[in-house]
Amino acid sequence: MARRRPSTPGIDGVLLVDKPSGPTSHDVVAKVRRLAGQPRIGHGGTLDPFATGVLVLVLGRATRLASLHLGGIKRYEATFSFGGQTTTDDLDGERVGERVGSATATATRDAVAALLPRFRGLLEQVPPSHSAKRTDGVRAYERARAGEVVELAPRSVEVRHFELTSWDDSHPEEPLMSAVLEVSSGTYIRAIARDLGAAVGSGAHLVALRRTAAGAFDVAQAHAMEEVAQAALEGRLRDLLLPLDAGLTALPVGVITAEAGALITDGALIPDEMLDAAGRSVLEGEQLRLTIDGNLVALARRTARGAQPERVFTVPVLPRSVGVRR
Repeated sequence: MARRRPSTPGIDGVLLVDKPSGPTSHDVVAKVRRLAGQPRIGHGGTLDPFATGVLVLVLGRATRLASLHLGGIKRYEATFSFGGQTTTDDLDGERVGERVGSATATATRDAVAALLPRFRGLLEQVPPSHSAKRTDGVRAYERARAGEVVELAPRSVEVRHFELTSWDDSHPEEPLMSAVLEVSSGTYIRAIARDLGAAVGSGAHLVALRRTAAGAFDVAQAHAMEEVAQAALEGRLRDLLLPLDAGLTALPVGVITAEAGALITDGALIPDEMLDAAGRSVLEGEQLRLTIDGNLVALARRTARGAQPERVFTVPVLPRSVGVRR
């Protein structure tokens, strides 16, 4: 059995990467794993290879919080081509059905704008056939590439905002629409392009996609891969990391003392008398973050008698200004 590589001390936290077009999200994870010397890396939602923008990576002990980042609202800037549908619903696929120029007469700005209300709010969306969804244990895109007809079940998604920002009909056979969208996790912008193109009668596919925000994180906070590589080379990668609980501000904080920290280590209930007023004010059954000296030590669930730790981080994260002691 291969020996598991140990984690690099101090490489624990959230790393925001501005993913370039081309590599898959898993390619980015693999490269950061090598650069950081940290085998434990997760993510807060992937991006398609051609897409760019903020990719939330969780390293080390922060991987235990990955699931809390998956459900955040995502914001995108997208460019739709109304020059026909493709097999993948984006620019990487082959054209389906009629060729460009034969069925685009109805794809006008006014016609598309009139349809947008149908694509806002709660929707039932069928994922693209070339997606990572599994059917009978096999990825949908693997079946599609093998020539199988893939039928995926619709899923509930929410489009909170969908705004047409510009229209380019300088090439009438393939007009382009730029738009901004704010959607729930798991929403496929490619599928919106596919369905919008079908509704307007021209067919459509996605030609550009940039994720500008994921949950509480904005792309302005993200680092280019070149910057990540340079920081790793200079031994300062941890300077790019955000704290373990970055982006989890929706969860209330309960401050506990070092004395209560001994109970945390054993996963024992933290009684009310060891919680501060903010921690005691959390409603029974709700989750909260427990901190000591500003450092996350556990996620806990409020009970009638105190706070029951659910995910324990036994070694507090050092403040970034302090650094790692040698």
